[in-house]
Amino acid sequence: MTGEPPVEATAARRPAKRPVAVTFVGVLALAAGLYHLAGGGITVADGGSASKLAEGAFDLALGVLALAIGRGALRMAPWAWTALMTWAVIGLTHQLLRHFFYGGESYGMLAVNTAVVLALTPLDVQVAFGVRRRPTLQL
Repeated sequence: MTGEPPVEATAARRPAKRPVAVTFVGVLALAAGLYHLAGGGITVADGGSASKLAEGAFDLALGVLALAIGRGALRMAPWAWTALMTWAVIGLTHQLLRHFFYGGESYGMLAVNTAVVLALTPLDVQVAFGVRRRPTLQL
């Protein structure tokens, strides 16, 4: 006996390898958070009407939320997968409603949200986040 834990025990404690798609989406969320923090900070610093201050405060809150989700994604927390998918689906719905009913849609945001959904959908990514398990073959 050497006092070392069995190989199975060390493999269970070792974190799963992060897929490239998770890194991509996590960095994208961090970039969105920084963008919203900068925009909200500038809007609040400029002052102005109550509407502009509320818009800046909302941007600051979105920035903090996006940074937290991005950090969770890079740490592969299961709640981060759910938050990213929810954020992307809400963003896609918003842009599609703007396209069909209002105008002024952002095709860039439509593409980014689509890329996030496509990056987080594969089974390997869901298994890495811990939201699904690999199917077992039972005969």
